Amino acid sequence: MKADSGTALLFIVVFYIMMSIPCIGIGWVGFKMLTQLGRYPSRTPAIQMDVLLKLIVIEVGSLAMILTFFKIMTT
Repeated sequence: MKADSGTALLFIVVFYIMMSIPCIGIGWVGFKMLTQLGRYPSRTPAIQMDVLLKLIVIEVGSLAMILTFFKIMTT
């Protein structure tokens, strides 16, 4: 079947938004981590371990969001 340009444009816009959300979240977590590292440089391992859980949650959430979007678009 031939998809019209409106469907393709909608797909691109929604996918771009879905990619922007995790990028903004990771940037925010990274900014907060750098601020903490500047204040407490001797606590680097503890700060990095604290950020690890947040990054895992963001990555799993974004993967689930992309897979859900793919499932909706293919049915």
